[in-house]
Amino acid sequence: MTDRPESNTMTIALAAPGDGRAAVALGALAVSGHGAAPSALAQAIDTHGGQVPLPFGRGRCLIARIGDTVAGMVYTTPPIRWLQEHPPTQRAALVHALVEIELLAVAESHRGQGIGTELLATAEETARSAGSHLALAKVRIGAFATMRWYRKRGYTIAAQAEPVIFRTRAGFESCDDGSDGYQLAVKALQPGMVLRRRSERDSSMLVAEHVASNPGNR
Repeated sequence: MTDRPESNTMTIALAAPGDGRAAVALGALAVSGHGAAPSALAQAIDTHGGQVPLPFGRGRCLIARIGDTVAGMVYTTPPIRWLQEHPPTQRAALVHALVEIELLAVAESHRGQGIGTELLATAEETARSAGSHLALAKVRIGAFATMRWYRKRGYTIAAQAEPVIFRTRAGFESCDDGSDGYQLAVKALQPGMVLRRRSERDSSMLVAEHVASNPGNR
């Protein structure tokens, strides 16, 4: 008997020290043509593993392996820019309100096998357990294939500059895409929470609402 995984077995776990180069090389696929995956992330993963210290909270890097091969990665963070817009006294209460999917990529030779879906689902479950209300992914405007991919996995695509409204321990909050060439893909994470689009005059918004259970459906 052996503890080594079979060559076709996929495992998902936090990145280990030493995984930095492989993780960032995959992350570069996700941002190809739109910047670069930060080399500082590789160094942080090599030092800290999959839990990366950030100004607010921690980033988490999950690695999908098939045998010994790094086949995919997802890197999630608290929404740092959004948190910076709040007073320091509120940040501790808000750091887990949202989780941002910063990078998600699968090696070209391993696409079409559900690895990206499993990475996303694992990241969502981790964020849900931490109390996060919403998962956010910033999708380049016009990246319709990526938008379809997220829609199939339960995400709603916000219109450009369309705000997302949700309740936190600090009261009602909102976020948007930042008007920087992206749109938000948004998913409610907590049980009984749904996203609904509401219109007011000439504008619209996505509102995260709790749906009361119906005793007649039991």
